[in-house]
Amino acid sequence: MPQIDEHRSAEMGRGSIWKLLFRFSGPAIISMTVASTYNMVDRMWVGRIPGEEGLQSLAALGYAFPIMIAFMSILLGTGVGAASLISRRLGAGNRNGANRAAAMTITLSLILGILMTAIVLPNLDGILRLIGANDETLYDAAVLQQAKNYMSILTIFAFVNAFSLTIGSIIRAEGSPTFPSVVMIISALTNIALDPILIHGLNMGVSGAAYATVIARSLAAVIFIYYFVSRKSSFRFRLKNFLLHFGILKEIYKVGLASIVRMAAFAFVTILANRIATDLSAGGAGYVAVLSIMFSISSFAFMPTMGLGQGVLPLVGYNHGAGLTKRVGGVVSKASTIALGWGVMCTLIALLIPKQLMSIFNSDPAFLENGTTAMRIFAISFFTVGLQNVLSAFFQGMGRGIASLILASARQIIFLIPAILILPDIFQETGLWASFPVADLCAITLTLVWTIIAFKRMGIRFRLRYPNRNTQNP
Repeated sequence: MPQIDEHRSAEMGRGSIWKLLFRFSGPAIISMTVASTYNMVDRMWVGRIPGEEGLQSLAALGYAFPIMIAFMSILLGTGVGAASLISRRLGAGNRNGANRAAAMTITLSLILGILMTAIVLPNLDGILRLIGANDETLYDAAVLQQAKNYMSILTIFAFVNAFSLTIGSIIRAEGSPTFPSVVMIISALTNIALDPILIHGLNMGVSGAAYATVIARSLAAVIFIYYFVSRKSSFRFRLKNFLLHFGILKEIYKVGLASIVRMAAFAFVTILANRIATDLSAGGAGYVAVLSIMFSISSFAFMPTMGLGQGVLPLVGYNHGAGLTKRVGGVVSKASTIALGWGVMCTLIALLIPKQLMSIFNSDPAFLENGTTAMRIFAISFFTVGLQNVLSAFFQGMGRGIASLILASARQIIFLIPAILILPDIFQETGLWASFPVADLCAITLTLVWTIIAFKRMGIRFRLRYPNRNTQNP
């Protein structure tokens, strides 16, 4: 292994924490911000399709959203678990073990993509109807057909999405956070550029948005393949390393299961929300369109802090593996300060200009009225999402799978599902919107208590600003 690679990994245990956070999280934050931006751009161009088709297309994306989230949950959970395992093995000096885990993750990503196609594509109509789509009216039938058009394209090429999303995690874990983030930015910008051409220029509608995503993800996959083939990575693979190994699978999903449960539970929640939105009087697919935008704007607040968490995870994993407990505390505390600042800013923006934000997507009066109300309610808890991501990354980086699983499932299963089943019956659509901030506030309270207890047991204090500048023991 080249000496530069040894130095690159060892720097995680002795460099300035602020600089390391910027190095590991900065590119991921940028790429995640761009990724969430292209999600919003997708909906912006789709929503601006003339006539009823614009709102129908937004509703179609709303019905497709839970399927995409369910698949993403498995991919991101796999990536998180693999990154935690690889970084801990690197921290402990086990480079052969890290190589084996990285190679097997590549195989695993392709298998997951093929399974997605084989399971979802033949059952797509039934899955969309389960989520809430129907053909009871001509309007609803048009929404269902557009959802099928969109998802069938993404499902056929699921293996490309699986590879491109998972591979970035293992590259980041080796101490190279910039490259996968640059690739994600290139992919997202490609998607953004193709959207108006395919959706409007070629009159492909919502199918154009799907093809833009597939082309952009394929470009990312090609770049990642070149990265490994040209031996720019510090990983050195042998053919036998690509075979599935139960022990590595167990280690990956012991940690990654928390992310899978959290996002899969969110997929289930979106199914409930879509069904309730469809059934609400005088709302129907219009409320589903509003929900689609709420999830998109929420992801803009959520995704950058997910990038921050991606940077926190390998730093926590390496320093924990190397026995540098106080540095673990420094990483988490400093990252939490950044996350809280971002969350407060997002909350203020969404509360101050909700109507202007909604008008980006569609100008229908009923859509704007419902969306403005929903935005003000959703935004109440935007300030919590960053802290939740950072603290979840802390437990995952430590390899504490049970704690990660409980905290990851708390928001969706313990708090959000009951809220979404109860509040709409009492307050109608207002109760539906309010379910999300209620769950967020309850979940962050539980997570903060759990984190403070964990820090106390480690003999360090949890502070939003960690004052000691000693880089070895902050």
